[in-house]
Amino acid sequence: LGSRKLTMTVLTAGMGIGYPTFGRVSEGWWLPFAVLLTMMCSFFVQAAEGSTFAIVPLIKRRVTGQIAGNVGAYGNVGAVVYLTLFSLLPEGAVGNRIFFEVLGVMSIIVAFLCGFFLKEPEGSFAEHHKDEEDEEEVNLESVPMFAED
Repeated sequence: LGSRKLTMTVLTAGMGIGYPTFGRVSEGWWLPFAVLLTMMCSFFVQAAEGSTFAIVPLIKRRVTGQIAGNVGAYGNVGAVVYLTLFSLLPEGAVGNRIFFEVLGVMSIIVAFLCGFFLKEPEGSFAEHHKDEEDEEEVNLESVPMFAED
């Protein structure tokens, strides 16, 4: 398995780059470029969400459901906080730019926190995968290359 910590850090940093770029979009932008930017930022946002939930079962297997519920609930709390912030900003392009820049800065801060303070989860499923390393080491000499007639 790869590093979930690194994956989460890179994806969250990608969000931090994509959001401020959204703040720079204006009506003068070429439409296919704006659509491509939306697709790229959406990739990072959805993949970062997935990486968050991918860490959940590795924290403590016995309480995975409760942890997943808290992750989802606090995601909704964050959505309400950002929606409240958005409603307080001035209308128009200036407010939109400020909003996306705030999202980007917060994403960079979270990426920094993940990179330096998140511990790589280990061992919660170790008892289920203890024999996998032995199975992966296949003796290639015992595998026939051609079918024998």
